[in-house]
Order: sequence, then C-alpha cells, then structure tokens
Amino acid sequence: MFRISLIKITITAFLSLSPLLLWSADRIKVVDAEGKPIVHALIQVDNQKPVPVNAQGEFDIQSRNSEDRILVFAMGYETMVLSAEEYDALSVITLEPNQEALDEVVVSATRTDRSVEDLPMPVTVLSQEKIQETGGIRLSDVLREQTGLQITSEHGSNLQMQGLDSDYILILLDGEPLVGRTAGTFDLDRISVSNIERIEILRGPSSAIYGSEAMAGVINIITKSGTQPKTLNLGARYRSFNSWNPYAELGINQGNWKIDALYDYFQTDGFDLTPEVVGQTQNPYDAQTAQVKISGDISEKLELSLFARGYLENATGALEVNAGDPNQRLVSLDNQLRDWNFNPTIRFKPNEKWLLSLRGMSNWYSTLADSRIQNSEEVFDLQGFDQFFHRTELQSDVQVNDQNLLTFGLGQIIETVEATRYEDKNRFDAGYFYFQHQWNPSDRFNMISGFRADLHSEYGGRISPKISAQYEVSEKLSVLGSIGSGFKAPDFRQLLLNFNNAAAGYYVFGSTIAEEGIQNLEEQGLISQILINPESIGELEAESSWAFNGGIKWTPDPRVSIHLNAYRNRIENLIETAPVARLVTGQNAFSYFNINSIVTQGIELDLGYTFRENLRFSLGYAFLDTRDLDVLDQIDAGKLFKRDESNITTLVTRSDYGGLFNRSRHSGNFKVNYKERATGINLALRGIYRGKFGFADLNGNLILDDPSEFADGWLSLNLTASKSFSDRINLEIGGTNLLNTQTPNQPNNPGRIIFAGINISIFEN
Repeated sequence: MFRISLIKITITAFLSLSPLLLWSADRIKVVDAEGKPIVHALIQVDNQKPVPVNAQGEFDIQSRNSEDRILVFAMGYETMVLSAEEYDALSVITLEPNQEALDEVVVSATRTDRSVEDLPMPVTVLSQEKIQETGGIRLSDVLREQTGLQITSEHGSNLQMQGLDSDYILILLDGEPLVGRTAGTFDLDRISVSNIERIEILRGPSSAIYGSEAMAGVINIITKSGTQPKTLNLGARYRSFNSWNPYAELGINQGNWKIDALYDYFQTDGFDLTPEVVGQTQNPYDAQTAQVKISGDISEKLELSLFARGYLENATGALEVNAGDPNQRLVSLDNQLRDWNFNPTIRFKPNEKWLLSLRGMSNWYSTLADSRIQNSEEVFDLQGFDQFFHRTELQSDVQVNDQNLLTFGLGQIIETVEATRYEDKNRFDAGYFYFQHQWNPSDRFNMISGFRADLHSEYGGRISPKISAQYEVSEKLSVLGSIGSGFKAPDFRQLLLNFNNAAAGYYVFGSTIAEEGIQNLEEQGLISQILINPESIGELEAESSWAFNGGIKWTPDPRVSIHLNAYRNRIENLIETAPVARLVTGQNAFSYFNINSIVTQGIELDLGYTFRENLRFSLGYAFLDTRDLDVLDQIDAGKLFKRDESNITTLVTRSDYGGLFNRSRHSGNFKVNYKERATGINLALRGIYRGKFGFADLNGNLILDDPSEFADGWLSLNLTASKSFSDRINLEIGGTNLLNTQTPNQPNNPGRIIFAGINISIFEN
C-alpha cells in the first residue's frame, strides 16, 4: 500500500512539474518595441480561456491544433493574431502600442499629468516608435511629417503652427523652455532625437500658463528615463552629404535614484544649391549634445531632480565679396554656438491632495561669428552674442476633491544680453502669476479655465485668460473647444539684431538696422535679388491676440479614428518675419515688420484606419487661410495697384491677394505602416505635401498679388524599413524626398537623402 501511494505521489508531482519543464525548454517571450517584457500580456487559443505570461513575459502553449489561431494581447498595445505555423516560427513576439493611445499621459497642456483622452484641447503625442519611423536625426525631421506643422527655411529650420511662426511656439525640454533665439526663431536642428521618449504637440493658445511665446502652441520634448537597473544603448546613423550621428545612452536605476545620460555627435559636409558661386547653401558643421538627468526620492514626501544639458556647434565656410582687391575677395567664416542648461526641481507632497514644485531654470547661450580675409587673416567681420536667462518658479497643485484640481504658480525671470553691436548690456526683468482650475463635474464633461498675469520691466503688465471644455456626446464622440488671448512685445533682437549663421548661411537684421544691413551686403556683392524694399520697414509695436479652437474626436469603429480641429487667430500688430533679399548662395537675409491686423484660420483633419493588426493607414490634411485685414480694406477702397511685366498698372482685386508670406494654403500627409510577419520587418511609407506659398514682393507693392511671387507646391516621399534582432539590435534603412523634389525658394531642402542606422542595446534585468 505504501509503495502504491509513493508511485501515485511521484506520478502526480511529475505531471505537475512537466508544464514547467516544457515551459523552460520552449518559451516564447512577449515584449514591447524596446525589448522590455510585457508582464500583463495574455495569450488565447481561439475561444479557450486566456493564459497570462509569467513574470519575465514568457509563455508556452501545450494544447492546440494546426488550425487554431493564437491571440496575443495586452492593455495599451495592439492585438496580434498568429496562425499555428507563424507561432511555431517565433521566439519573441513584439506588440506595438495601441494607436488610440488611451493610456497616454500629457504634461504640457496643464502642467499636471492628464490623460490625452480627457484633455479639452487638440493634443498629439508622438511615441518613440513614431519618432523612429521617420528616420529623423534632428527635431525638424520629425515635426515636418505632422499635420498642420510646416518646416520653413526662416532663420534655420523654422516651425509654423496654425499660420504662426516659431516666435509664438514654445519649445520645452522636459517641461522647461529652451531659449537662445538670436533671430527670434528657435532653430529646431539644435535638438537631437536620439534619447527622446515622446513629443507632446499642443495646438492653440497656451499663454495663460506659459506666457507670450505660447500663443500658437507648445512642443514639449520628453527625454527617456530608464526602468531597467542598468541600460546602455549605442547607436549610429549615416545620411547623405557625409552626415554622421553616433550616440550613446546610459541609464542606471538603483533604489530610489535614477541617472540617465546622453552623448550625441553630429557632423555633416552640408550641401550647395548654387555651385556656380563661392559658398555653400548650408556649410559644413559639427554639433555635440551632452545631457544628464538625475532624479530620486529624498524621503517619502520629497523628490529631487537635476537636469543639465550642453550643446556645442562649430561651422566653417567661405564667401566671395566685392572688396576691390581681387586678392581680398575670399572670406573664411567660422561660427561657434554654445548652449548650456541647468534645471533643478524639488517636489514636496505633504499629503495625497497637495503637491508643491519649486523649479529653477538657468540657460547660457552664446554665438561668435568670425569672418576673415583668407589671404591676410585680417578680420572682415566679428560678431558676438551672449544671452543669460534665469527663471525661478513655485507651483502648487491642490486636489480639492474628485471634481476639482486647482493650480497656482508664480515666478520671476531675469534675462540679460550682451552683443557686439549693442551699446550696453541689456537686462529685462519680469514677474508673473498664473491660476488654473480643472473641473470634472461628470464623466462626460470637463473644463479647464485660468489666466496668467505678466509684469515686464520694459513693456508693463498684461493679463491672458483662457478657457477650454470637452463634452462626451457618446463613448465614440467627444466635442471640445477653447478660447484664449495673448500678448507679445518686440524684443531687442527684433529691433537691433545683426546676425549671420555660417552653418545655415542666412542673415537676420533687426527692423531699425535692416536698411543699413542690406546696403552693406549689396556693397559686398552678396545680394542677388531684393525681395522687399528695406526702406518700407519701420518701428515695431507690441502685439495682442485672441484665438479660438474647436473640434471633435470620433471613433466610429475600433479600427477608425477621426480628429478634426478648426481654429481662428486674430492678432493686432503682428511682428512678421520675411526674407528681404536673396543672397548669391541661395539663402536669404531676413528682417521684421508689423502687420496691423491679421487673421489666420483653418482646419486640421487626421484620419486613421487599421486594416489588420499589422497594417495601418493614416491621412492628414490642413487648410490655412491668412489675411491682412488692412490690405483687404485698401483693396475694397481701390487703393492698391500692381504692375505687370509690360509695366501696365492695374487695380489689385481680392482674388489677386495671396495672404501672408511663406504660408501654404493647403498641406497634408499620408502614412502607411506595415509589419511583415514572416521577417519582422517594419515598413513606414510617408508622403508630405506642401502647397504653393508666397516668397517675395517682386512688384514693389508690399503684398502677395502676382503669380511670379509664389513658389510651387511640392511632394516629399519618405520610406523607412527597420528590423529588430532579439531585443538587443535594431537596424534601419530608408530615404527622404525619394522623388528628389527641388525647392529653390525653401533652401533648407537639399534634395534626396538616403540613411542607414543601427542601435545596440546592452541591459541587465
């Protein structure tokens, strides 16, 4: 009897352990795009009960037929459907993030964590996977593929949103503003995408929270923060024009502390759209980015984070000038750019309903442009620019109850600028206070309201209010809208700047010295065409604005998403930037001028459709209407005239008027994402269209009203193919502007670019 019982126990134990033995012998792992296990994934064979993975994200199926379908799914990820044959060929299953992004959290919209589905304002979140599929190296490469965003060639790679330039778009890095706008415009090519985790794009006025630079919207760049104990990523990318981008990421997560570090190097030979003259359109340059992010818990209630970033850029080039002596005509260019950031933050949470955040932000930005006669090394031109920006801010978030969250903030700003052509060291001081109320009275309705009060040492005070609301008509349809105002005064750069960028090849002159600057370039033989008479540029005045956004979020089917946003901006005394003259190198010289009363209005539409789990199609379209209301009044009064090629003068009609400079009335994009299951190759095909836009005032009446003043529209076709090997190596290859479309009036487009890259992950679980 004892022997029989022992046999039974042995058999029972073996049967109990056999699944574990089989599991360890033939396991399949479910991971995300970074190779991290998805520990909450489930596996289902046809209509059987779903089976969870283990703590390492691993599983095995013991009982199935050759005709069965295997479903792998997890909250926040797209479901994968496999045949038995496909299942047998796999050792790792990679799930893609759910396109509806129900679990995405946005910080930039309210300065508090908020689900994207609950936000009553148009927000787009670009995940790391979406960033990677662009094959981009710099921030401009990624943003140019988004609906309603235009990358233009004003002052480097300039961004437009809702018809407004980047002067009105606040660029944040981990929630803190990036400064260093020597030309009033932030050059997007200064930002590497190597360690970006996601990008939040907030459309519409956000001056009530962030101030005047956020009249059009906010771009918040969130850098990576590792979850593994140790992480090391090594990568390199190569692009046409001998452009290299090696980088390294290091992450350490021990106890209560995290350290994330990045070093990124980029160098390029530049490109030349005018080989018949001396000097390239974009000169050779190299750039280095290094940053460290440290965060940890000092106690249960106190958290500290430190962020430090450095950016160094060096550019070289040459120009031919009219110096009289033929031996003194070649000028060597040497530009240096330095950008340093240091941001400490302390967060104190005395209880579950109250959070205090004390943030500091210091930025040192400097440029040095040294131009010398090649033969003699004599100084031809020397320009220096040094800017210091410091902000201290205290924010308090109080969760009054489940329906009400109150946010209070106050801060101080100190800004100093010292430059070669400024007589004195300029200093601006400003203080501000903001209040925000997030109200959720029901599951179907929520509202955000608030205001910001600014007091500036030079331009006085201003209050900017805003209110946004969203109503859920049904589980599939939500309606949202917002209205707000903003204020922006001209700064010293727009008034007094005299700047040239050797890396990009452009010049910028403040409004008060534009005429003198263009005259000097003409004397040096660097001007090929005058686009706007610099004598017509006068003194700049402060501007004010009101803006409205309204739209819907509709998911009529789980496979379909529709986002529609309509907007209207009304700005008085808009400070506009436009090319005043074209240089012999193909680049431009820019300046600033006021437009008394303008309107930008339009719609932005995004459609998404998932055909199958591994095939998705999306389409974006943007319509933009811009107009100077004073010009329309003059047209209606019969006061505006134009001359044709035969020198015949005629009245300008409304149908002749083309709106503001450098704005495309129509733009759009399409994207096809396909994952080939047999090989695991991800394909991303994208098309970007920019409609015609006005680039110059050739007939001298200061408006766009002649077909010769418009650049043709163009289409860029881009393709990226990528494949991951296990969870450690990722390869990519592709190209942008495969049709090699030429855009002479947008000189930051070099033509077709081919690229390849590799990323190797070394980590310890």
